Amino acid sequence: MAKKILGALAAMALSLLVVLAGLEAVLHAIGYPRTKTGHQRFFVEYDADRGWRNVPGASGLFSTDEYDVELQYNSRGIRGPERDRAKPEGVRRVVVLGDSFIEGYSVPREQRVSEVLEGLLSKRDPAHRWEVIALGTAGYSTDQELLWLRSEGLAYRPDVVVDMFYMNDVWFNGQSKYWRGEKPAFVLENGELRLVNVPVPDTRPAGEKKKAKKESGGLGHWIRSRSKLVALAQLALENSPGLRDAAARAGLVSPRKEDEDDETPHVSDELSVFQKEPPAATENGWTMTGAILGRMKRESNAAGASFIAFHIPLKGTVYPESWAPTLAKLGIPADRLDPERVRDRFLGICAAETLDCIEPTDEFRRAAEDGKAKGERLYWVVDNHWNAGGHALAAELLARRILSLPATPPPPAPAAQAAPDGSPSAEPRAATPPADATRPSDGSRAPAGPSAVAEPAASRVAPRRRDQNSV
Repeated sequence: MAKKILGALAAMALSLLVVLAGLEAVLHAIGYPRTKTGHQRFFVEYDADRGWRNVPGASGLFSTDEYDVELQYNSRGIRGPERDRAKPEGVRRVVVLGDSFIEGYSVPREQRVSEVLEGLLSKRDPAHRWEVIALGTAGYSTDQELLWLRSEGLAYRPDVVVDMFYMNDVWFNGQSKYWRGEKPAFVLENGELRLVNVPVPDTRPAGEKKKAKKESGGLGHWIRSRSKLVALAQLALENSPGLRDAAARAGLVSPRKEDEDDETPHVSDELSVFQKEPPAATENGWTMTGAILGRMKRESNAAGASFIAFHIPLKGTVYPESWAPTLAKLGIPADRLDPERVRDRFLGICAAETLDCIEPTDEFRRAAEDGKAKGERLYWVVDNHWNAGGHALAAELLARRILSLPATPPPPAPAAQAAPDGSPSAEPRAATPPADATRPSDGSRAPAGPSAVAEPAASRVAPRRRDQNSV
């Protein structure tokens, strides 16, 4: 009798598996529903030095309502090919640092700014073989990028270092916590940067730590990231708050972020950089941003590399129709905000730290306006990241600037005592600008020369066109 029951149960289980496999195949055939991956949860792990990092050797599909992108990370947790740290003869290298824009998970790797830039440099300078190494991880701010430059970037002996600055770097450059968890931070003491909150505390529950080790591969990963039946169940939970809350209480799904009562930063904190009178914490973030970018430049120069800072414009400052949602997230009256505020402050840092900067907001606006008639965009409609068009434009602006740099990199900075954060300390020095230092065609500026007096930031900003981005 028992054998008959077990046989019947086995037959039922097999039949159920056949039915589920058939449903899975049908859903894949019709492409419904779209399989969405939240915040790259399969590709990130805890890191004691930088807070988190991409999982070395991880791969998988990253999907949203607008794109599906296959992601692969090399043995060092970098989205890109394996590179020997030793630089071959005749090769020129560019290291690009940044956050999710440089990780570039919103486009296939061949469309990412670093790969497009490598192709442009190689084509326009056939005398050299160019390699562009993209050190980008979602959620990183300038402080984590400086740490990655020290531990990884300078080991490739780059000829040029580029930091891709984004507006939310400012807030997190003054914080030791991100929504992913704890992060390292710098503080200023007697004008020197000192690193704090390292090793970064690992605040994950013990069970989650064990689970994270298994998330980047295997059958379970495939089911969570690609199964249409799982996506259908998730869609049902999203559309039924009561059902989702019950599943969360049962421990089947994670609680919604808005249900969590914690101290993690909110979007309004990041966007406070657009306030005409920002809170003290935001002002501190700006102070730290300037100090970190200045240090990044000096350490790059000391290693024999030129340094460029590139401002990635917020989508809402390029497309006027996207500025209103920004206002809604802040909940602040329009007359207390200025869409040009981040650009102006960035240019102020460039002057104060004598940085070679690319400020491309006007160039992006012109390209966005030109693209309307062709139905072309630079950013995704819903997602705030660049699409292939935005990556291509950024690569073009970078290629122009890099190829205009002096053939000989800046001389190493004079040796000095170690800084409080353990890095080599070097006093700031003015860099000699290339011959075509004023290049309005790429919306950028070069640093003032040793004998030049840098003009106020406001005089270097194109006249504002309030009709383009009225608030």
